[in-house]
Amino acid sequence: MTYRIPEPAISCYLIIFLMKRDAVMNCLLGIGLIALASMVVLVMIPIINLSIDSAATRLAIMFFTSYVFLFLSSTTPLGEQAAIVGLIVAFIMTLVTDVPIGQIGDQGLLAAWKMACMPMALMILFNLCVGTPSQVLVRNRIVERLRASAEAVEHGGESARLIELLAEGNDESLKQMLLVRLLHLVPRAESLWLSGAVETSYRIALAAQAPDDTILPDRRAMLAVQLREVADLVSAREVPVFAFPQETEPQSSTPADDALRAALKNLARPDAGASPKPEPVPLLAADAFSAPRHQLYALKTSIAAVICYLIYTGIDWNGIHTAMITCYVAALGTIGETVRKLTLRIAGCLVGAVMGVAALLLVMPHLTDVGGLMILVFIAVLIAGWVSSGNERISYAGVQIALAFLLTTLNGFGPSFEFSQASDRILGILLGIFVIFVIFTQFWPVSVVNGLRLRLLVSANALADLTRQTPDARMVDVAASSKILSSLEETGNLLSMAYFEPRRQRASDGQLLQLASIRGRLEGLHRHIRFQKQIHENVTERLDEIRRELEAQFVSTPGPALVTRRT
Repeated sequence: MTYRIPEPAISCYLIIFLMKRDAVMNCLLGIGLIALASMVVLVMIPIINLSIDSAATRLAIMFFTSYVFLFLSSTTPLGEQAAIVGLIVAFIMTLVTDVPIGQIGDQGLLAAWKMACMPMALMILFNLCVGTPSQVLVRNRIVERLRASAEAVEHGGESARLIELLAEGNDESLKQMLLVRLLHLVPRAESLWLSGAVETSYRIALAAQAPDDTILPDRRAMLAVQLREVADLVSAREVPVFAFPQETEPQSSTPADDALRAALKNLARPDAGASPKPEPVPLLAADAFSAPRHQLYALKTSIAAVICYLIYTGIDWNGIHTAMITCYVAALGTIGETVRKLTLRIAGCLVGAVMGVAALLLVMPHLTDVGGLMILVFIAVLIAGWVSSGNERISYAGVQIALAFLLTTLNGFGPSFEFSQASDRILGILLGIFVIFVIFTQFWPVSVVNGLRLRLLVSANALADLTRQTPDARMVDVAASSKILSSLEETGNLLSMAYFEPRRQRASDGQLLQLASIRGRLEGLHRHIRFQKQIHENVTERLDEIRRELEAQFVSTPGPALVTRRT
């Protein structure tokens, strides 16, 4: 507001949308987006000069650039950054009709650049001062695994929290530690130990999740105490120099016992008993040009954005321009993902709108300075941030609560008192949701079900490979188990998304129940395969049966699923 940067609500929203828990990643994300936005603005200067007299050319440029950046967001590690750049380009092209011709180059482009870069610069500054760095997050995750493992070992049976921690895998933590080493954020010895402890703590969590009969009952209490002691040492930033007293050495043991004891001893080594490396991320997805799903996602989102733009410019109602913004932040690859996100967006939008209207009625008339407005925004965004920090299934609603509130209360360059602007922007969000829903459900619909079947089939094949390894190799093969458990966790999310699809495009309830049953069977088989010295013959038979069931569903699925198979 001080520097009269347009769309202050969108600037605030970019921080809420992009900011994560990891301060290092936030700084790199902000720097990357500033660099991308700067390059795009420079490139847009000659493009605007070429298209300034032709509405059709501007529309074509908007569509083409949106398609390219949305395609990159789907196929490259840029992800959300590329989608935001696509939004910036579209915003710049819409400014051509709003800013006087002689001022487009110096005012319009500069305004778009500041709209994106100012919040990113503030996000970088905030994270440098009070953010939580990567190494702290990694250490906290190791401690949480050890304490959750202690609970699971002590009480036996399955631990829901431990299942969640195992489903996260190691890749994110290993990437964080790679950045820590490259940026020299901690001494080399500490980074070496933390990297190894990521894998060793995962091995401990796997052993703690073993079936009840694979850890000796008289060993559970002592192992739980030892795990908590190690967790306290790690939390205090001490390397757990830990050894089992000679008298506690068991006369007999099981694979899970041995795995826990060996892992605890390994944590005392300088490298924590492992030297893992993150899985390399390709610059371009292997199926970027062979799988139509990437092109269809970019195409449908770009079409929806252009339709929204044509609607609000055609009826000369610029107040609902949030419809176009909605297309860039709400679209996802499949019907289930998109409709679930749209549902959360509608719910969050309505809650945020109610909060905004209440602020306009009850608070705004009593504000006398900018400090009061800052407190109002802080309290509202704090509520939205609390929701967005929750489970993935509701977190997006929190982001939308913040956006709707900001769009309602931050109009122009001072406190807002106009209900018409607030209602226009909320109506724009609802229009964008409707257009996205129609485009993604009626044109080239992509169901989540075949992606779900494919993940289950990959997990079944990985389990079959695990059965061919020796017992010792299975116990140390953390990467295989991590991929299997992460994939099975993702299938759970996909199953929940399937029920958001329109009835005629959704798999039958019987098929979804069958897939849920297969997922449960694969989880049980993994626990059995990993911790049994001798694999029973019927395990291989059960895996073959599961694979036949999945392949039969691919063949027999009628109707819309045939469309999704091509994707």
